[in-house]
Parts: sequence; structure tokens; C-alpha cells
Amino acid sequence: MVEEFNLKKIDDYRWEIPKSEGMRVPGLLYADEKMIRVVEKDRTPLQVKNVAYLPGIIKYSLAMPDMHWGYGFCLTKDTKVLSNFGFYKAIGDFEKDWQDQRLKCIDLNSQRPVDTPIIKFIKLKPNQVFRIVTKGGYSIKATLDHPLFTPFGMKPVKDIGPGEKVAIFPFKGVPYKRPSSKIIISEEDIKKILLKLGRKPGTFKFEIIPQKLKGRNLLPLAYDHLKLPYILKIMGFVFGDGSMNFIGKRGDGVLHFSGKPQDLEEVRKDLEKIGYTPSPLHYQKTKDPRGSNKYYDCCSFAVNASSLVVFLETLGVPRGSKVSQPYRVPKWIFKTPLWQKRLFLASLFGCELRIPHRRLDRRGYFNAPAFPMAKREELIENGKDFLEDIAKLLKDFGVKSLYIDKRKKHINTKGEISWALELIISPKPKNLLSLWGKIGFEYNFKRAYIANVAVQYLKLKQKILKEKEVAIKEKVPQLLKTGLSYQEIANQLVSNPLTKRFIIDICWKLNKGKKIIPRIPANFPSFDDYLEDITSGLEKSGMVWDEVKKIKKTDYKDFVYDFTVAHPEHNFIAENFVVSNCIGGVAATDPDEGGVISPGGIGYDVNCGIRLVKTNLTLSDVRGKIPNLLAALFNNIPCGVGCTSSLKLPFHELKKVLRDGVSWAIKRGYGLPEDLERTEEYGKMEGADPEKVSQQALKRGKNQLGTLGSGNHFLEIDLIEEIFLPQIAEAFGLRRNQIALTIHSGSRGLGYQVCDDYLARMRHAVDKYHISLPDRQLSCAPLNSPEGKDYFAAMACAANYAWVNRQIIMHWTRETLQRVLNLSPRELGMGLVYDVCHNIGKFEEHLVEGKRKKIFVHRKGATRAFPAHHPLLPSIYQSVGQPVLVPGDMGTNSYVMVGTELAMQESWGSTCHGAGRVMSRSKANKVARGRELEKELEEKGIFILTKGKRTIAEEMPEAYKDINEVVGIVEKAGLSKKVAKLRPLGVIKG
Repeated sequence: MVEEFNLKKIDDYRWEIPKSEGMRVPGLLYADEKMIRVVEKDRTPLQVKNVAYLPGIIKYSLAMPDMHWGYGFCLTKDTKVLSNFGFYKAIGDFEKDWQDQRLKCIDLNSQRPVDTPIIKFIKLKPNQVFRIVTKGGYSIKATLDHPLFTPFGMKPVKDIGPGEKVAIFPFKGVPYKRPSSKIIISEEDIKKILLKLGRKPGTFKFEIIPQKLKGRNLLPLAYDHLKLPYILKIMGFVFGDGSMNFIGKRGDGVLHFSGKPQDLEEVRKDLEKIGYTPSPLHYQKTKDPRGSNKYYDCCSFAVNASSLVVFLETLGVPRGSKVSQPYRVPKWIFKTPLWQKRLFLASLFGCELRIPHRRLDRRGYFNAPAFPMAKREELIENGKDFLEDIAKLLKDFGVKSLYIDKRKKHINTKGEISWALELIISPKPKNLLSLWGKIGFEYNFKRAYIANVAVQYLKLKQKILKEKEVAIKEKVPQLLKTGLSYQEIANQLVSNPLTKRFIIDICWKLNKGKKIIPRIPANFPSFDDYLEDITSGLEKSGMVWDEVKKIKKTDYKDFVYDFTVAHPEHNFIAENFVVSNCIGGVAATDPDEGGVISPGGIGYDVNCGIRLVKTNLTLSDVRGKIPNLLAALFNNIPCGVGCTSSLKLPFHELKKVLRDGVSWAIKRGYGLPEDLERTEEYGKMEGADPEKVSQQALKRGKNQLGTLGSGNHFLEIDLIEEIFLPQIAEAFGLRRNQIALTIHSGSRGLGYQVCDDYLARMRHAVDKYHISLPDRQLSCAPLNSPEGKDYFAAMACAANYAWVNRQIIMHWTRETLQRVLNLSPRELGMGLVYDVCHNIGKFEEHLVEGKRKKIFVHRKGATRAFPAHHPLLPSIYQSVGQPVLVPGDMGTNSYVMVGTELAMQESWGSTCHGAGRVMSRSKANKVARGRELEKELEEKGIFILTKGKRTIAEEMPEAYKDINEVVGIVEKAGLSKKVAKLRPLGVIKG
């Protein structure tokens, strides 16, 4: 790789990538000979080179020794990839529109299917391509290094052999077809409905509706409108478990949605995507409507939006009681492509279609699915017409309906008679495979999960029956003609599921001229047993295990392709396989030279950072008490994926947090006034504008202040084991044998959403401003553009949120330690040393070509390291320099360092931020298998508490570079100096 990137060794700790075509500046990597070989394996220099393309970048594209990256494994052009809308498309066909697409992805932490944007499309010439075939009949063609999900995590094809398990997502979906641009409804159609409602032109109630709809870009609505997929899903839900009407004296339009909380959250997200703000979820006890005295928990939410009610009514959605009015499937839905029909049906089925249910009397069979609806007695024919419409739509998917059943009579308290009607769908396996494998369920996690397992179960049954059929009709008759004995034929053909007894029985029956119908064997598993076994370790994700049958090299000469997706798990679904897709650095841009701001150059977890806290405690004060302290901290500091806080803020108060930063927390008793000067930027980035933060981001951050999160975030009890620079350590308040705490967390879901929102916007900005980039993950906009200014304002809000988050965690940690150790605040002596961020972008003054100039510094996986006498440092550290906090992993040392003047001259006042991964999370899980990591750490004197064993495996020490080597390189390169070494005693993680 040194040759490939033309790396030039400058000295023992610096390597330069010379400028080549497209690069605006050279690249500079900080590494020694050993580290550069590690970097060589993950192609980090390519990312450093790509950053050098950013407009306005000055001096160097920089990478610290904790840098890491990784992509390059690919799939063949014809590989079918599943989108979030349930259609599939060949990966090669994404080349022209990948920026506008979202893919289905598996969140391996929550074990649920989610969707993710694509941030990079990759096209390469391969060396070798292999075809992987499973026993279930799935196949995929990929390069040897492309990872598939296995019980050991993501594993490259080259490391997988026959008989090994791989994860399959059985839902297939339907092929993509581009929708037409024909208009479905226009402003005139809306006005016709308003006239029917008795509203008069020129009045506020008439004119405001089309105005609101146009403001949300919903008019005119065509078949190829980007919001139509979400609208179809919402329509399906309202036809099912939703309702809408005008209520109250003012006649306000209100939509009501009820269901399970996790399903309703998905509906709420989609409503936000079309421009509406739903209410929070509401929980209540509701009496059984069937007349019993039973009560059940009901979860619901509402949307107060007359414009949405009118909009949906214009599209053909019934308003008011569905039982007592006639309606049909809107005619225009029949004109949509198959994948759009699917969205409507799958959402409707998520509400109403019965869950896959096994037949109790016949193993291997399912009951006929039924789609129910209720109608007043006088509207029974209309109800049947609606069900016939559903049957007609199903036919397009190859799903056959049997009949409509009129089942149950109901008389309400008013004496009104209604009947339960049901559309009965054929339970034949081929029919069910199309129903559950092509249409499936939306807005219903449980039904979607059961349907996925049922698809795999039916495929297994069909495979066995097919093998038996071939034996009966072809193999056995051919061998009988050769004159072989029954026993000899059985010896030749015996295999699972063809037993010797079965083959001998076939021979005898064929010779007797008897008719033979293949049947599943007596030991075929029940569906319940099968479900438990095939999803072991996969929870209710919708994934199932299959076994690799063969892997064979294939002759393939065309390009291969891959994506980089935004979701932290970095996976997507290709040919039903769950596959993985294919850094720490610094870049400064000059606003006066067209400099840009890039969300990808800052990272998803805006202001992910470290806070070091000192105490008056020594090792003897906590000896034997660490497990109890960890248990108390684990109980009081929320951690884990999606964890929420006891501190729940209304939106107006959350916006104050985003604007004011740590001062908001101090005013409310979460810390001390002196904490402000001990926080980078004094805990507040200027220019923060909460109005530039989306509703979805606000919603995600509303209940997460004071939470650690998951992954590599942690709260750690440390022992200061060694002091290197006593004078500076004294200024920092650190001494040998002292107990300290480190807090590593960031801006949680709010920061992630800010990055996600603006990456999407920046992709369009790249085209708008004619910016040429080799990597769309670095999509950007000029700093002085509307897009650039808006992102900076939102990013500053996320940064302020992260500082407040760590401030509250510190406050709750102080309260916990005082209570458990029975100490007064004075006796505990807990105080902030410093808080630094390592994913941030800031305007700073630096020396550029001999003149001081304000530039914009991107730090992604890099820490600010200002020297003594820098004007931005507080008075307490003016004489020594800024504390630089560099954590190791949960089993190794951490370091306190100090900034240097050389860092100002060379790296825009930046240094490393941690150890940096050398092993993917999936590989770490594999390496950790069979090891007792908790016990290994405990033997080293390190106690750990986590939400699950998976976290311990993913964050094991071997998954990271040696922190001592990383720190050694930046010190020898002169970017920062070691002040103290910390040893972990106890850790809590998500």
C-alpha cells in the first residue's frame, strides 16, 4: 500500500501522501513503521486522500495514529438489494439514484429491522468472485472479503465454509418499477372536497388548507412523488386501526392511531416525514368493546391537522365511522406499481390480517389467513365489494383468495346491526409464500417477524417434498430399470430426508403400481419448535439461520458494487443475506477560499467527548467497594441502546439546552459555576439555533439527557497510577494514587439525527454548488451558504446538548458516590478537571502563511490540544496548557496529556482522541467466543457492568490499537505530552 498511495516517509512519525489529480493539499499521517502496517490493512490513506478534495482545505488533510476505516468488499452487479419500501433492485441499478434511496438494515443492538440512508456508492473491478449457496436455496455472488452475518458476527466469505450458519432475512419483496409522473390529485381536487364540506371560497377555512398542503410540498401529488410511499402506508393504517374526522365546535380535523407502542412510533416517524407533527403516545385502560368486564391497555396518539384530513379524504380515505359508511379501495391505487400497492396492503395487513397461525391438527400447515372487516347490515354488499378490491390487488402478487365469509352478527347499544365479514385467503404453501414473502406486514413488528419465520418454514417443507417427488418420479424408477435390488437403490440414494426405509417403500409401491404422494416426515418439526431453533440468538429481528451448502468460484468479469450506509451497524440485505458494507482526522478549510463544512468530516455523534473528574479519594478509600459503587452508578446512570433519562424535558425547555449549553445545567443545580471554565468552549458553542434542528432530532433528544448510550461509551473509576510532568499535573489537580472518574458520551440520538438530516441536504448541495468529491460521505456545502450556515447552527446545538449530557452524568455520579460512601461534598472533593470533545467543527484563529486568520477546523476522532498562553484557555490553565484526555479501552490505561506549540503550527492544535479500532465489532464477537472476558478483566483488578455480554466482547481490549503506542507516537511527533497515566478499576457500559 505504501507504493499504491505513494506514501513518502518524512520522519519516524510522519508519512505524506503527495498531491495528485483532484487533491487540493497533500495528506499527512502520524504513524510509526509498525502503525503504518496496521493502517495499510484498512486503506485509511484513501480516506485521507479523499478529504484532500474538500474545497478550501488548507495545508494538509491530517490523520492521527488512532485512525481507522474499512470498506472495499463487493457484490456482483445483478445482486438484488432490499429497500426500506419493500422493493428490490439490482445493486448496479442504484448507480444513478442511490442518494435518494434508503435500504432495509438490521439494528443488531435492538434486534429489529430499521432503514438507513446510503452515504456512498462503490464500483470496483474485482479479482475473484464466489457464489455462496445455502441449504435453504438462497445464493449470492460476492468477493472473498465480503462479510456475511453469522453466529460469530460479520465474517468474510473466505472464512466461511459449508455447514456454517449464515443469517437470512426471508422477506423477498417485489421488483422495483419507476412510477409515472401522472398527477393523482391537484389543488383543484382539494377545493372540490372543501366545497362538499360546505366551506366557502375566500374564507380562511377554505384557503388555508391548500396553502398548508403546498407548504408541505404535498400538492400536486403524482405517482412519482417522493412522499407518496409514506402516504400509502399511512392510508393503509387509517383504513385499518386509524380513524379521522372533524370534531368539536370549531370542526378541527383530527386523526387517531392506536396499536402497540413500538409500531406506533414507526407511524409517527412517517407522519413527520410528510410534514406533520404527531402527539406523544398516550396510554390508557380501555374496556373490552365486546361487552365483557375486561379492560386492556391501549396505546394511541393523535394528529391535529385539518389539512391532512382533507388531503387523505381527497385520496379516498373514509372519514368518520368506517362501519357505517360505504367506501372502496381508491381507484388510483390500482394504477400504482406493484411496490406501491404493497405499501398500502402491508400497512393495512399490519392492522387487520390475522397473524400466521399453525394448524393444530396438521404439522407443517398453516390456517387460512383471514382479513376481517365489520359493516352495518345495510352495507354488507359494499363491504363485500371492498374485500373484492383487496382480493383483486392480491391477485397482482400471485395471491389467491378463496371466498368472503359472513360470520358474526353484532347489535350495539343503539340497536344497530353489523356483521363481521372476512376475506379468506388460500393457505396453500405457494400462496402463503407470496403473501408473507412479497407483501408481508408494515407497522407491526410481531406479525412481520412471525411471517419471516413462516416463510423459511414453508420453504423447508417445500424443499423436502420436492426432493421426495424427484426420488419418486425420476431417481428410483431409473435405478429400478437397471435391475438393482431395493437395498442397493436405498444405499445409493439415502440422504436427509430420504431414509432407507422410505426409498425401499417407494421401490415396493412403484413395482406394485401404487400411487405415491410425497409427505413430510413424521419427525418434521412443529412450527413452535422450529421458530425457537431457527431464530436462536437473533431475537425477533426477522432474521433466521440457514446453512451454507457450497461456495464455488464463478467466472465474473464485470464490475462489483457496494454501499456505505449511514447506520452504525453498517449492514443491508442483499439476496436475503444480511451483509456488511464497506477515521480519525483533522481538516481545516478557509471561508475566504470557498471553504466548506462537512457533516461527514465531523461525524454522527457530534461532540462525542471525554470528561475527567478528580476526587479526594485514594485507592485505600475504595478498596473492596468498587463492585458496590459500580452497581449504584449502573442503577443511576441510564446506559444502553435507546436508554432514556428520568429528566424529561418539553420541547421549549430542550431548545434552551441547545442554545445555552452547560450554563442551563448550572442554573438548575447540576454542577458548580467553575465547571464552565473547565469545559471546552466554556460549555457553549456560539451560533447555536434550535430552529435549525428537526422535530425528529428534538424528539430523539428529549428524554436522553444524562444517559451514556452504548458502544464505546462508558463511565469509569480510575486510579492515577503514574505522573510524568509533576508541575503540570499539580496544576490539573492530579496526584499519584488518586481516584478519578472519566465519562465518555456524546449527543446521543439528537446528534445522530442532526448529522443524518444534514448529510441528506448536503448531497443536494454538492450538486447545487458543483463540488466534485470522490466520496459522498464527505458531502459538504460552502461555509457561507444557507446550507452551511444551517448545519453549523444545528451542529452547535448538538454540541451544547452533549456538554449538558456529560454535565448531568457527572452531577448524578457525584450524588451516587456521596450516598454510597457516606461522604459530604467537601470530603469527596469531586471536581471537574476538563471536558474535551473529539467530533466537532469550529471557527478558530490560526497562523496561515505567516498571518493570523479565522478558519474552520473539522475534528473527527481528534482532540483539541492548545498550548500554554493560548487566549481561549481559562486562567487556571494559561500557564501550563490545555488538558488533553485520551482514553484507552475498558481493559487498558488512559492518559492525560497537554497541548503543545508544535500542534498549533502543524495540526491546527489537534492530537489523537483514543486507541482506535483494529477489529470490527463482529470480528471481536467472534474472537471473544468461549472466553470469560469479565473474569479476565477481574483478574487484572478491573470490574465491569454492562447491559449485555455482547458489549464486553465488542469492546474487548484486543479490538483496539495499543493506547501506549498511539500516545507514544503523538508525543514523539511533538503534538502533545504525557502528564499522567490512569488505570481502570471499574467500568459501566451500555
